[in-house]
Amino acid sequence: MKKTLGILSKSRDMADFYAGLLSGLLGGTAEIYASSLEDGSIRKLRDCDLYLVSVTSYDLIYHSWAKGFLPPEARTVQASVTFSMKAVETLRAYPEGTKALLVNQTRHMAMESISQLYHLGISNIEFLPCYPGSENPPEVLTVFTPGEADLAPAGAAVVDLGPRSLTANTVCEIALRLGNPVFLESREFAAYTAALAGVDYSLQTLTYNSLTMESKLELILNALDAGIVCVDEEGLVTLVNRAAEEQLCSSREQLLGRPAAEALPELPFADGPRLASILGRDFSVTTAPLYIRERSLGTFAVLRPFQEVEEQQATLRLQKTPKSHHARYTFHDIEGTSPAIRKTREIARRVAGSSASIMLDGESGTGKELFAQAIHNASPRRERPFIAVNCAALSETLLESELFGYEDGAFTGARKGGRAGLFECAHQGTLFLDEIETVSPAFQAKLLRVLQEQEVVRIGSVNPIPVDVRVLSATNEDLSGRVRQGSFRRDLYYRLNVIPIHIPALRERREDILLLADSFRRQFRASFTLSGPVQEALLRHRWTGNIRELRNCMEYLHHMGLKEVSLEDLPEQFLDGASAGRKREAGLSGGEWAVWQALGDLYPQNRGIGRQGLVRTCGSLGVCLSEHEVRALLRRFQEAGWLAVGQGRGGTRLTEAGYARYLELRDR
Repeated sequence: MKKTLGILSKSRDMADFYAGLLSGLLGGTAEIYASSLEDGSIRKLRDCDLYLVSVTSYDLIYHSWAKGFLPPEARTVQASVTFSMKAVETLRAYPEGTKALLVNQTRHMAMESISQLYHLGISNIEFLPCYPGSENPPEVLTVFTPGEADLAPAGAAVVDLGPRSLTANTVCEIALRLGNPVFLESREFAAYTAALAGVDYSLQTLTYNSLTMESKLELILNALDAGIVCVDEEGLVTLVNRAAEEQLCSSREQLLGRPAAEALPELPFADGPRLASILGRDFSVTTAPLYIRERSLGTFAVLRPFQEVEEQQATLRLQKTPKSHHARYTFHDIEGTSPAIRKTREIARRVAGSSASIMLDGESGTGKELFAQAIHNASPRRERPFIAVNCAALSETLLESELFGYEDGAFTGARKGGRAGLFECAHQGTLFLDEIETVSPAFQAKLLRVLQEQEVVRIGSVNPIPVDVRVLSATNEDLSGRVRQGSFRRDLYYRLNVIPIHIPALRERREDILLLADSFRRQFRASFTLSGPVQEALLRHRWTGNIRELRNCMEYLHHMGLKEVSLEDLPEQFLDGASAGRKREAGLSGGEWAVWQALGDLYPQNRGIGRQGLVRTCGSLGVCLSEHEVRALLRRFQEAGWLAVGQGRGGTRLTEAGYARYLELRDR
């Protein structure tokens, strides 16, 4: 009696494509039934011996009803697809530096296709994802698609690479779980695998499921990219696949029947992964006992070139890393023509290609993260993650768990199964540590060890994990002064400050003020113009909040709904009146006076306010302050006896003496 195979796919066309493909390969040895989410036929799919499922969690978001119709996992094979060798050869024919769209049904599918093509070695083309609903796809000369030409932008010249086919892994698993291993010896299967761009399979799955004869096992092993060497219970070499012959530079005839300890002394036949050097090349070697139906056949070793394993790990880590961990800005986004910014931009561009640590020094609001992202995008690590961490925003324990990760049960509230830290997520990429001056001496010691050893140890573990991460750091304080005071480790400072880059304050590049103001105005799609006196006021202003303050000022003017901005329309700190002058004489910066205003206005209402609330309130007054700057100001106020810090949601408020001081400053 024939076995039955059900196919579940998102679209009807793809379900029929898989059905036709498998029908030709299996040669009528199984009854095949196709269904899809698109036409709802999944509701009527009959009970089958096995199911091929190409439905993803992304598909189920929009077809939540389908969850009730999915078959049990024990009877499913998850479809894995790949490009044909013909498609890869077509792409390799394009010149280096080609920019092209990759069109697919969803963003997820487009990104998955792009990732797979890069993994298959297509480095001459820069792919940009395109899918229904994507906004304004870039105008490029070439458009590729895996069988989705109807989704391409109107008028585009499309190169159809053909639908991605099921991998040899998937076809092997279907044949074995349907009890048809003989199919794997067929010419049809050999021709099919030869037409694919890559072949891989899990030996443990194959041997566990169905193989009953050593000839069948050998057939499968020769289809693998990994090198396989098997030894029997006595340690004699019993099987060597073709990939292993190439890796070991030895023929099967030279190895079969000989003791492995004599023929392959460099190959460790022990449980667990090992790194072995064979003929001057590094290999990752994994060994495990081999059983078929509880009969021991000895041990097998899987050999993969270490570089290939590293590349696969990097690809998997990139897929696991949240999509937000990427750099958006380049050096083209750093606007300005002043000598100060041009010099800084040029220095950053020159050192971007190295792997040395960089310390970005500049006041708050000067654009240190913008420079960090631009450096990453101009470096060889541009395709890997860029992860930014504000050290001042996290407590010491939270910062440690975020950066280093933790094991299951490491502390109360730890996520089940543990969690990889940001150092692991940034492997082969860039980690940006902002406000590095705020970390404690204890954490400095732990960070120094990671930078020196290039490995992290998760909280609750003793096993080091190698990481390859470029660290960029930033500070808005005199870190060398902290080193002299002893509050920041000298050795960590020099480890982070290999290449120092100073980001100039806005008052050091006044030639750029009006250019940046106009750029922000265009970003907000505002139509107001600045009068001559207003432009002069902007050029004279001290800009303690730097570019962030300028941006807030332009946003403030945008919301005012004016056609032309006059001097009296500016926030108070821009005015040159007697009141503002007297406040400057009292030694108040624009940011400090904004905090006084926010607290003073709330005092009669007997209301408190938190740090984030102060940041927002100061922003509405046209002054941009970071939470770190607000914290420093509040500490000064409290030391002077002007501030009372409430518990819980009580917030912070002025004392009676503080309110008296506010009135004194206001009335000057």
